[in-house]
Amino acid sequence: MNKNFIKSFGLVLSVIIAGFFTSCQKDDAATGIDNFVQLSTRGIETGFGLGMAGCYELVFPVTVQFSDGSTVEVTDYPTLKQAIRDWYIANGGRPQPNNRPTLVFPIQVINQAGEIITVDTPQAMKDLIALCMPVLGGGGHHGGGGPDSLGGGHHGGGHHGGGPGGPGGPCFTLVFPVTVSFPDGSQVVVNSPQELGQAAHDWNKNNPGQHARPEIVFPVTVTLKDGTQVVVNSKEELQAIKEACRG
Repeated sequence: MNKNFIKSFGLVLSVIIAGFFTSCQKDDAATGIDNFVQLSTRGIETGFGLGMAGCYELVFPVTVQFSDGSTVEVTDYPTLKQAIRDWYIANGGRPQPNNRPTLVFPIQVINQAGEIITVDTPQAMKDLIALCMPVLGGGGHHGGGGPDSLGGGHHGGGHHGGGPGGPGGPCFTLVFPVTVSFPDGSQVVVNSPQELGQAAHDWNKNNPGQHARPEIVFPVTVTLKDGTQVVVNSKEELQAIKEACRG
């Protein structure tokens, strides 16, 4: 009787222990995925001076390039994070910290004055970030995922939300439709981020060498990080939103 009890108890205990370690392994795997997604997203933000990490907001869609050379187009921050998650899982959770994704040029960003800037090269992006440094107090340089990391560079934390514990994400997103004004005085109404990016791209392509940039026409409605919507009536109000977001 005692022997049977001991055998049964030992079997139950083995099952419990096995289940415990399996659960721990699953938790560790989930943590590894979440960390990779978080650090990759923050690396892009700090590397390109976006959101809380800089002076600019990203215009979607953008193309993301992974360390194996594969690319995917994403339409917003949630799809960016999902694409990174999918790639990590597809690669068996083996990517190293210095193999995080980056953005493919050209990209468009919106500055604090509401100007839509097309960025064609890593050097042009670095120049924009340099302009942003006085606004940010000169603290910290860009972390990984930035202009120098196409094809896989080392990833630092950066500043203002660049590290794994930072809040991250865009300071605001535009509520469409939005009117865009061009340097020649013409205007166009765009109904999506895709149309906004295309309008800026077409203007720059058809007007090479122009230093003036397309601008958002105020007032414009934006959605803040907490989900509330506000009407922004001027460049000064937009700048105030960015400053409040960065803290």
